[in-house]
Amino acid sequence: MTAAMAVRAARPGDAARILRLWHRGWHDAHAALVPPAVLAWRDPEHFRIWRAAAAGPTWVAADPRILGMVAVTGDELSRLFVDRAARGTGVAGALLARAEDALRAGGTARAHLFCTAGNDRARRFYLRRGWRIAATFDSPLWVPPGIDLRIAVPTHRMTKTLLP
Repeated sequence: MTAAMAVRAARPGDAARILRLWHRGWHDAHAALVPPAVLAWRDPEHFRIWRAAAAGPTWVAADPRILGMVAVTGDELSRLFVDRAARGTGVAGALLARAEDALRAGGTARAHLFCTAGNDRARRFYLRRGWRIAATFDSPLWVPPGIDLRIAVPTHRMTKTLLP
């Protein structure tokens, strides 16, 4: 983590940078783990659709560049992505801590997240920080409205107790 880096609430002016980071990060972590047909629906426009539909707060790590982002939805840590250049610098840990603090402050006793099986870097990261695999199941992937296709991939549901 750089000395000038701060974790703060995402601002409207961050949207384009968050989308670029999320798009690149998703492809880095997931492109090899999903059927190739899914990649046609993982272009920047579809990430804009996902972002518009996402509920819950988002935070960014910035220096002032956007180095990473994290979001929560209800009791779920729903998105954590870090720019390639910032991986291994503590940015992910700072973002995860911010999200866990927000979940705790909101009264979440037991949080959860979903991690695609095969995303070993993410799985190891979460395990080191006290998250545990509660279940592994086939999770349906998002496809655009009007597409009559169901694709599922093995996914870990991970949990962490945040409050006694």
